[in-house]
Parts: sequence; C-alpha cells; structure tokens
Amino acid sequence: MFKLLLLLLCLALFDIQVNGFKHYVAYKRKIKFFSAWQQCRLYNGHLASIETPDENARVARAIKAVGDITDDWYIGGTDIGFEGRFVWIGLNKIASYLNFNPGEPNNNKNEDCLVMKGSKTGEKWSDVSCEYEAEGFVCAFIV
Repeated sequence: MFKLLLLLLCLALFDIQVNGFKHYVAYKRKIKFFSAWQQCRLYNGHLASIETPDENARVARAIKAVGDITDDWYIGGTDIGFEGRFVWIGLNKIASYLNFNPGEPNNNKNEDCLVMKGSKTGEKWSDVSCEYEAEGFVCAFIV
C-alpha cells in the first residue's frame, strides 16, 4: 500500500513539473482584453487559461475572493485569426475544454475575446469585443 501511495505521489509531482500547476489571481479593475494580457505578463503570469473543470472552479473562486462573479472577468481565450477556434493566448494552445453559456459564443459584433461570468447555470464563458471594459481579469501563474 505504501509503495502504491508513493508511486501516485511521484506521478502527481511529475505531472505538476511537466504541465505546471496554475495558481489563479483575480484583479478587480475596469480593463480591456489586451491591457489585461499585458498586466498579467508584467506580473510574470499569463491571462488565465482554463483546461479542466477544476481549473474553471479555481478561477471562479479567485474572482469571488475579490469581486462579483456575476460581472464579466477576462480570461485568456481568443479566436482572433480563426473565427470559432479559441486558443489560450498565454499558452499558444488550442482550447480543448470549453465552458460557454447557452447561446455562446455568438460573435455578435465581432466578439473575439472571452470573459467568465457566473449565473444560475454556473461559472461559464461568453465572447465579447476585445475593446469591451470588463470588471476585471484573472492571471494564471505556473508554480
């Protein structure tokens, strides 16, 4: 039993070293997408990438710690360059886990950037104009 637990611990630590564990911090400040992206880079992080339901929940917790989850908060997804195919700008990686609100993404008026917003259906995403001033943004830090 001890060997099995040790093996599982080693595998978990290996996964964290290879893929990194993301720590999320939300910043409450009216901001546009590319300014948020720059701020995260200045803080030695990246605009939040969300690759699992667990990460989605952790981003929501970070937002709730500083503000209202029912407001719009920038995360690092964008489909600039290829409409409908979202990538995580901080990882340069196609977004395979998606968690959109019903009816989203809708690209209404050329919406290419993602926000998280809480509602009765949970903490889900919507596309917005990159020039939209969101309530805040979430940075991810690989630890």
